[in-house]
Amino acid sequence: MKDPAGQNGSGRSSKRRRSPAESQRALVLAMMVLIVVILAAVATVIVYGMQVQKAPRTVGERTLATAEAAVRDAPDKAQSWLSLAYAYVEIGRYSAASDAIARGRKVEDLPDFYIVDAYRAEKAGNVEEAIQLYEVAKKKAIEYRKAQDAKAAEAGARLTGANEQLVSAALGKARLLVAQRDYKSAVVEYDIALEQDPMMADVLVERGAAKAKMGDLAGARADYEEALRYVPGMPEALDGLARLEAGDK
Repeated sequence: MKDPAGQNGSGRSSKRRRSPAESQRALVLAMMVLIVVILAAVATVIVYGMQVQKAPRTVGERTLATAEAAVRDAPDKAQSWLSLAYAYVEIGRYSAASDAIARGRKVEDLPDFYIVDAYRAEKAGNVEEAIQLYEVAKKKAIEYRKAQDAKAAEAGARLTGANEQLVSAALGKARLLVAQRDYKSAVVEYDIALEQDPMMADVLVERGAAKAKMGDLAGARADYEEALRYVPGMPEALDGLARLEAGDK
């Protein structure tokens, strides 16, 4: 006859209780599962952190990542190496920029590589070197344009438009000369740029300011007024004229 309380004749529960050893094993197993879960969570955080660190975080890093991808996809294109060189310069990796320039020149010896090389020196703080390199870039731009003109003539065509590389090199050099207060030499470079494109109002203003510093007030006024002819109401040109009226160079 069954015990009404669901107990056997001894008065003890029919459900077997765990031994101390079994309880200990269960506890150890639970701790091991917990440790595995914790380690998995830590690993996930570390991997995520590494991915975040590797991801481009600034405009410069994103530009570099894009340029590096372009070189990987099209290493035989000079423009890819040129973009990479500029990207390196912008984040201060000047040695890497020099390497990209050298490799790009092997693909195609463009004047643009000489310009970015000068820009590299400028950003690195080597002003005298940069001035010399901008001069080299100017010569390269002239030579390159002559070669292009010759090719066009052979095909019965004629190139028109400004020599943009010459403009860039001349302006780069002019601005460094202004920073060194060599206004006379700077005006010569501005002249070269404006011969290519006389309608650059911003460059006319820069040349006007350099002329004013030299004491050529009439020349400065003429440049400011010419800039206003191309861009009516241009604030920089109006400010230049106002300074001349006030006797402030």
